Amino acid sequence: MRSTAVRSLCLVAVASAFLGQMIAPAARATTAIPPCKDGAYTLNGTHWNKTLLWRFQAGSTPANLKAPAVERRLKQAARSVATGRNRCGLTSDLSAHQRYAGRTKAKPNIRRNGSCGTPDGHNEVGFGTLPSAEMGLTCYWSQGDATIEADILFNRADYRWITKVASGCVVAWDIQAVATHEFGHAFGLGHVGEGLHANLTMAPYILPCQNSESRLGLGDLRGL
Repeated sequence: MRSTAVRSLCLVAVASAFLGQMIAPAARATTAIPPCKDGAYTLNGTHWNKTLLWRFQAGSTPANLKAPAVERRLKQAARSVATGRNRCGLTSDLSAHQRYAGRTKAKPNIRRNGSCGTPDGHNEVGFGTLPSAEMGLTCYWSQGDATIEADILFNRADYRWITKVASGCVVAWDIQAVATHEFGHAFGLGHVGEGLHANLTMAPYILPCQNSESRLGLGDLRGL
């Protein structure tokens, strides 16, 4: 989930972020701050000043999953970010708003090589091909400090996705957890350092079968 920013020659700024597979360092369990005591966050520099209206490219759903189940998890992920659903029992009064606008045949404007394509004025979420190191990627476009479009693409070529972490889960990734992270990017959150802040939703790595990121930590909420 390293984050890079690219500026075009016009007034539109383009940035992308991805969530990559990595085996957690041995020290992670002992050095990471508990999520409800960790107030760290970073910002991308732009934010939505209106409702994030997004659509799901249901036809891109991986063969092992049902589109309605994925749709539900994506909606929960977007709602968690916009409402500040967290693991800490904290109340929130956020100005972020999102609304699911249904299914679409349009693809996210993200290329196979992980670069951002040309914005089309719509916010699409779907599955496709990315470089193997990239699990999920968010491209967003902005004018000034206002985000005007955000697309999210999940890598179905190199990763196995699930909608529920069951006992015996191995080498599979929870779509809601990863989507919560990516919607965090869409709403303007950047990455925090993995070492001390590995328990936050916006940490840059996620392990197989890990779903704790589907609810925010203190820092994630503070950033929003």
